[in-house]
Amino acid sequence: MYYCLTPAILLLGAVKAASTTRQCHAKSIQAVLPLNATVLYALPQSSGATYGDQNIAYPQNATNLPAFCAVLVNVTSSPTSSFTFGLGLPDEWNERYLAVGNGGFSGGE
Repeated sequence: MYYCLTPAILLLGAVKAASTTRQCHAKSIQAVLPLNATVLYALPQSSGATYGDQNIAYPQNATNLPAFCAVLVNVTSSPTSSFTFGLGLPDEWNERYLAVGNGGFSGGE
């Protein structure tokens, strides 16, 4: 669990300093992550956007979203294992945090 939450918490802490879609770049986000984490993409999304990574657990994308930076990160947790997680970093953050899922399809549907 430590390996999973550390990059997410570091990113959330960095949101206050760089939380607008104008600063939504993989390179700037990568700078706040540990060496075992790699930003796969950072994509700015404008206000009113529809966004999501369709899968079995979440068959529909979220709609009418506020402006945010969509980030996908891969973390190498051992020489033979890695995991990927996504974050939506809002332009205007209310300092609340929602985490969903814990393996398999838990947290979905």
